[in-house]
Amino acid sequence: MAVIEVAASTVWQSVRRSAMLVAVACGGVACGQDGGAGNEPPPVGMIEVRGGGDNVPERFSSDLWIHGDHAYTGTWGGFARTGVQGDVVKIWRLDATGAPVLADSVKIAAVGTVSDLQVSEDGALLVVSAERGSGGGMYLYELTDAEHPVPLGSAIVGQAGIHTVTLATIAGVRYAFAARNPGPTASAADDPSLLIYDLHDPRQPALVARKPVPRAYGIHDTFVRDGIAFVFAWNTGVIVYDVGNGIRGGSAAAPVEVSRIVTAENAVAGGPAAHNGWWFDNPVTGERRYLFVGQEGPGSIGSSSSGDIHVLDVSDLTSPREVAFFHRDGAGTHNFWMDEARQVLYAAYYNGGVVALDVSGTLEGDLSSRLLSELKPGGEGDTYTWGVQLANGSLYAIDMLSGLWQLAPLQ
Repeated sequence: MAVIEVAASTVWQSVRRSAMLVAVACGGVACGQDGGAGNEPPPVGMIEVRGGGDNVPERFSSDLWIHGDHAYTGTWGGFARTGVQGDVVKIWRLDATGAPVLADSVKIAAVGTVSDLQVSEDGALLVVSAERGSGGGMYLYELTDAEHPVPLGSAIVGQAGIHTVTLATIAGVRYAFAARNPGPTASAADDPSLLIYDLHDPRQPALVARKPVPRAYGIHDTFVRDGIAFVFAWNTGVIVYDVGNGIRGGSAAAPVEVSRIVTAENAVAGGPAAHNGWWFDNPVTGERRYLFVGQEGPGSIGSSSSGDIHVLDVSDLTSPREVAFFHRDGAGTHNFWMDEARQVLYAAYYNGGVVALDVSGTLEGDLSSRLLSELKPGGEGDTYTWGVQLANGSLYAIDMLSGLWQLAPLQ
């Protein structure tokens, strides 16, 4: 396990920036029609490397979560890298500059991929999803010592595994929204499902709701805000549930469907493939008008990917409609994060690296002119970025090939 020292990283950054930086910027003007309607011009500058990188050589990396001065990253094991599976959580200390330094790791038995993780807002709980093995499921850890998580409880679903898990507090109770993969049999018990767990006692997570999803791959991810859960269910589309909002009288224990929509295929092989999303709470306009949906098409680790960002107008949650899209030739989107105050969406784009989009104003049609900046943090041939997160004034990116990066976001 490599540890990046600050002094060495600083020198290395200069070399990497001059040799491998791939970026574009808009130079302080709006980057698309109808942009800038929030009375502020879009941020300027370029995404740049600040630290980290090339720090997980023995495994493929998966997701990330930053909380305070620590980061947690997963590992992927669809196939082995250097003979090892993706069965560990990496724990990173963020130094005074925000650069990641490996502090420890936690191994999970009988799994091949640690696919997702999140820390609760109070920093007390780490939740992890795992798959590819008999130990597939959800794992909970206590974080009194942020660098040394202590196991608390788990919810094991077996070989099917759980692909993602999302924490949300509803009516004062903490819940985990888990995406259960299709199981190995054709029985209803093995159907892909949204599983909702009550975590008031994280030592014994209690399953309070199960919503099966058709086997058009199944459920992949969930975004929860203000008692509304958006379920990204691949070729079934996006399903909207009231889980405590009141629009349909639903609750976390008894979700009620509000609506559903199948996003456009946009000529991407594999269909709509609704993968993930973000409901934009725009503090500039006061609107919650847009839902950004990621489409994951076919790809090959390290070399290719496909899939667009689709924009839905959900100002009427009972009748969402698709209004815009963003496409990059030769690369497809994966997970993303928003700087809502600056009206910027940051998207991981696999072999395309990290992309920043201006999402201010009215969004219609092709948003290709809204591109603000892009960066391949590992350079050509060493970039396959899984996810991004804004924290502590930096943009962190986890790359399947080149590890955990600290980047400078737009200003």
